[in-house]
Amino acid sequence: METATPRARCRRAFLKHASIATGAAVMASLMPCIVRAADTVVETSNGKVRGTFDEAVHVFKGLRYGDTTGGEYRFMPPRPPQKWAGIQDATQWGASCPQVAETQDPFYAWYTTIQPTSEDCLFLNVFTPGVNDNKRRPVMVWLHGGSWSSCAGTAPGFDGTNLARAQDVVVVTVNHRLNAFGYLWLDDKDERFADAGSAGVLDVLQALRWVRDNAAAFGGDANNVTVFGQSGGAAKVIALMGMPAAKGLFHKAIVQSCSGGMRIDSPDEAARQAHALAAALGMQSVSGAALQQVPMDKLVAALKSVADPFRPVVDGRNFLRDPFYPDAPAMSAHIPVLIGNANTESTYYLQVDPRNFALETADVQRRLQRFLKADAARVDGLIEAYRSEYPAYDPSQILMAITTDYLFKRNTLKVAALQATAGKAPVYAYVFTRQTPIQGGRIHSPHTGEVPFIFGTAKAAEAQVGSGADIKPMTRCMMATWATFARTGNPDNPTLPHWEPFRDADRLTMALSMDSQLLKDPGGAAREALEGLPYYEYSISRAAFVKG
Repeated sequence: METATPRARCRRAFLKHASIATGAAVMASLMPCIVRAADTVVETSNGKVRGTFDEAVHVFKGLRYGDTTGGEYRFMPPRPPQKWAGIQDATQWGASCPQVAETQDPFYAWYTTIQPTSEDCLFLNVFTPGVNDNKRRPVMVWLHGGSWSSCAGTAPGFDGTNLARAQDVVVVTVNHRLNAFGYLWLDDKDERFADAGSAGVLDVLQALRWVRDNAAAFGGDANNVTVFGQSGGAAKVIALMGMPAAKGLFHKAIVQSCSGGMRIDSPDEAARQAHALAAALGMQSVSGAALQQVPMDKLVAALKSVADPFRPVVDGRNFLRDPFYPDAPAMSAHIPVLIGNANTESTYYLQVDPRNFALETADVQRRLQRFLKADAARVDGLIEAYRSEYPAYDPSQILMAITTDYLFKRNTLKVAALQATAGKAPVYAYVFTRQTPIQGGRIHSPHTGEVPFIFGTAKAAEAQVGSGADIKPMTRCMMATWATFARTGNPDNPTLPHWEPFRDADRLTMALSMDSQLLKDPGGAAREALEGLPYYEYSISRAAFVKG
C-alpha cells in the first residue's frame, strides 16, 4: 500500500502550518492531505489501483478483470485486461452488462438496481479490512442472481463493506455477461464462436483467476475461496461445480435458493432460443458474424421476444454434462457446501398483486394445473397432501407452500442430497424462517430475504425486510454463519445451536431465525407429494401461478 508519501507530505505540512496558523485555517489547508492519506493503493497483476478507506474497510470499485466484450469480441471468450502504467482510480462502479432492465419498485430495487450498461462490463469490486498485510483472510466471491439474464454485482444490497468489517473477510462481487450476450448458442460452423454458449461462465472463471492471482495483495487467501450466490447466483455456483476448468479456483460453495440450476441448456433447446432471437431481429439464420453487427440496444430489445431464458449450454467443450443431473459432479465431491432456501420463496412473486393473498381453492387448482402442467386429479391430490401437513393454511397459503417447494426447495434439497451422497465433504442445509413484518406479515419469508442480513445491508432493503429490533441480531447471526463456513467449511458458531451435517436419510436442516433450531426434514411430508413431477427448470414460466 503506497501511503507513506502522502502521510509524509501531510506531516511536513502540519509542522509548517503549526508555526504560522491555528484552528480552522490549519484544518482547511490540510484537508486535501487528510483525504489523500486515506487513499489505498494496491499493485495488481495488471497495474496499480487506488481505492478508498472508510470505517476500517478498503473499498475498490470497478476493478477490470477482463477487456471489452463489444464489437468483434462479442460472443467471444473473455480476454485479460491490458496492463497499465501509473495508478488507476477504483472509486466508481463499473458498467453493468447489457440486459432488459428490471423493475425499480423499492421492494426489489435493493437487489435489481444496476449501473449504466455497456459491453465493456467485466469488472469486479473488492471490500477488505487490510491490504498487503500478509494476513490470509477467507475470500468470499459473490455471484449475483437475476436468473442468467439480469442484475449486477453493484446493487445496494450487495455492498460488501459491513460483511468484510464485521467478519474480517475479503468480499468480491462480480459482473459478467448475461442473457444472449453471455449464453447464445451459435452453431454456425464458425470456430470463433465455439464458446459463445458459455461465455458468461467463462467470464466468472476469468474473475476467479484474477482473485487467485491478486488475493494476497488485498489481504486474502487464494487457497481459501468461497463462491456464494443466491437464486440465479446459486445456479452459477452449481454450474461452476460441474465445470472442469473451474477445478481448483474455489474451495467451498454456498448455494442459496437454487431453482433451475440442476440442469443447463441442451444444444437443441439452445438452438431454438437462438433462432427465436434471430427471428425477432428479422434475420433468416443465426450467424455470429452478423449478430456482432447488431447494435447493443437493438439486441437487448429483441431479448423480450424470447420466452425461454438463455443460460449455459452442454457444449461438449466447457460443459460435458448437466451440473447436477443425474448425479453430483465427481470433480467437486471434495467441496464443502452450505445450501438452503427462504421458507416462503414464492411470495416474492405473489406480492405483486394483493389479490394473490385472497384466493379461493378453485383459483389455486387452476393456477397449479397451468404451472405444473398436471391434470385436475393430480393437483387435487397435491393440495390435499399440503392441507394435511398445514391444516391452518388458507388457499393462498397452500399455493405459496406448493410453489415454493416446487420452484426452490425440492431442487435445492436434491442438490444437497446428491452432494451428501458423494460423501467426501460435509453438506449443511438451512431454511431461512425469519418473517418480514411488511404488508402485515403476509409474505412471511420471501425469496432473497436472507441476503441483506448476510451483507449487513438491511437498511437498503428496508422495503422488503422491514425494520425492528431483530435486524441487528439477525444480521450478526447470518454474517457469522456465512463467514464461519467460508473460514472453516463448517457453519457452527456461537449464534446458533450445534449444526450437524445434512444426510439424505434424516435431512437435518437449520431453521435460521431469532430462535434458530436444527430440524429433521421440515415440510418433507408434504413435499413428498411432488414426487413424480419433473424438476423445475428455467424454461417453466412463473407467470402461470402468479397471475389469475
